[in-house]
Amino acid sequence: MPARAVAVTGYKNSGKTRVVETLTQELTKRGYKVGTIKHTADNITLDTPGKDTQRHRAAGSKATAILQENTTAIFLDRHLTLQQAAEHLGPLDFLVIEGFKTLDTHARILVPRENSELDSLRNGLAIAVVKVPESMYDAETELPVISLDHVSELADIVESKAYPLLPGLNCHGCGYDDCKSMGEALLAGETEINQCIGYGSSFTLKVNDQTVSMNNFTRATMENVILGFLKTLKGGDEARKIQLEFEK
Repeated sequence: MPARAVAVTGYKNSGKTRVVETLTQELTKRGYKVGTIKHTADNITLDTPGKDTQRHRAAGSKATAILQENTTAIFLDRHLTLQQAAEHLGPLDFLVIEGFKTLDTHARILVPRENSELDSLRNGLAIAVVKVPESMYDAETELPVISLDHVSELADIVESKAYPLLPGLNCHGCGYDDCKSMGEALLAGETEINQCIGYGSSFTLKVNDQTVSMNNFTRATMENVILGFLKTLKGGDEARKIQLEFEK
């Protein structure tokens, strides 16, 4: 099963990182393999000036890696979408995301500093509100309001509500208007993740590393054409996993 994802969302200095840290620790203690992704709008230096990897990049390298016995760091001088970054993290049980207030592809946990922030953080996909110790939030809401001291309750909600990242294509292939609408249906228990074309079939098409939306007819047609061609080749009838890649 693909990793289930949840974002911890709030404004600057709201305590998001503490929530991510505490939730990650709890899920890990429960035996899950957890990955994290953080979004920042700040233009910060991700490498150390003067170090070898930074010198490689300054010389013109667009992709640089440093390998240690138990750790690997990769610097890519290009933008990745949330979905692309998640793919680079490898197989996980849960993906805990910090930030990304504008994305509607996953469930979210709200961390408001005060009552007035709640409505601006909501997008219809919230599953809980977390109150950190210094927060002034005390409003009533239909969402569970959980103290950071009770992280086990938060982890229970994430286990039962979080779903895999939706592709963000808003392609209507699932029968909903957009990915946000499908996410709302998933949280309400009205649909399953395999209704999304990104999960309902093992056949996917990527162009320039971006998933291309296809309806069921187009996907089935392409799949049948490729399988039909393979059957003309020696051993084609025995194919179980097929990868086709070429550069134009």
